[in-house]
Amino acid sequence: MKNPGKKPVPGMVAGLQKLVGDLQKVATTEEFSLAGKVCASTSLLGFLPDGVSYCGHTVQALAHQRQFDEVAWLLLHGQLPDDEQLSDWDALIAESAGGLQASIGEMFSLLPPGVRPVDLLPFAISLLAFFDPAPGDVCAAASVARVGRILGQLPRLLDLALNGGPSISAAGTDDRSMLSHTGEGLLSWSGRLLQILRGSECAVTVEEDAAMNVLMICQCLTEMRPACFTARATAVSTRSLFAALQSAATVYAGQTINDPWQWAGELLRSFLTPDQAASWYRSRDPEGMPFGFASSVPDARVRLMQDASGTLLGSIDRIRAAAAASRLEKILATRNQLPTIDWAAVRLMTLLEIPADRQALTIALARIVGWSAQALEQQKSGISLLPALRYASES
Repeated sequence: MKNPGKKPVPGMVAGLQKLVGDLQKVATTEEFSLAGKVCASTSLLGFLPDGVSYCGHTVQALAHQRQFDEVAWLLLHGQLPDDEQLSDWDALIAESAGGLQASIGEMFSLLPPGVRPVDLLPFAISLLAFFDPAPGDVCAAASVARVGRILGQLPRLLDLALNGGPSISAAGTDDRSMLSHTGEGLLSWSGRLLQILRGSECAVTVEEDAAMNVLMICQCLTEMRPACFTARATAVSTRSLFAALQSAATVYAGQTINDPWQWAGELLRSFLTPDQAASWYRSRDPEGMPFGFASSVPDARVRLMQDASGTLLGSIDRIRAAAAASRLEKILATRNQLPTIDWAAVRLMTLLEIPADRQALTIALARIVGWSAQALEQQKSGISLLPALRYASES
């Protein structure tokens, strides 16, 4: 019979105390965490049995029949533009690009060398905010017009920052931003952006222009992510679209401090054969793939970007990268890991020859429109996203 007066082992007591403390900590975390809490509803994005939808239109139809500037209008207005509305929208974007003041671009010469391209985005948005012609007008129509001006001015501003860009004349015209064209006509907004991001005089083909539109459409809107939440919370708190975009861009850039886009893009470019890609993955098993794959229901936008990638196999280097990506996808599928829209985007951007260190910036430029639409939707709802704290003096 055990001695009832025997003291418990000290290590056991310490272990039990730690267990109780951990359980209390978990309970407190679950009580106060905002993770998974539904804070609003949205009509912008839908996940339906037959695919993904933006404002009730399937992304498949939008990617096949529309360009990114039309989808931007859709997200900001809730409906697709008619011919007159689209003409006015495109005119606003073009006129804003031509009206950019040359003095803004001079600011980039003051930045230290080695600045990451994605870190230029919050800075560029802040600069544009200073030149807003109507900063005090916070109505929805004025905010939509702001987005149009941003779409016109931001690519030209980034051209100056990334490439030293063409000088902006008094008339506000230059060949690269305004008159770039394929062999069959003028480039779309997305095609002109691609030319800037690549930083070369190599002409953008019709296929590349179309693929870039697919990329921008598929990446412009996501499920609730930190940058999306920041855009919504800031917009409803300040009524300022620029403040919302600055906040969202800053959060996004902060999340990419160890840039997964650049890592994945450089990885794909490093493989010379599919077997080399397979060997690389086996060497890190069971760690798995750190970016771009998940055990979830497939997103229809993944297939759209994969199909767009298939139109770009015009060189040996592109064929190698595509084959390596396909091999990795097949291997990971056997482990119930499916490509996400982020991986599909890296694959497509690599084939579009967007430099790996500019891929995170490319995605952010697409999401500018989505962040804007979410900010305006939250403002319209009037629902505050500011939580409360329990202070030390409260019971």
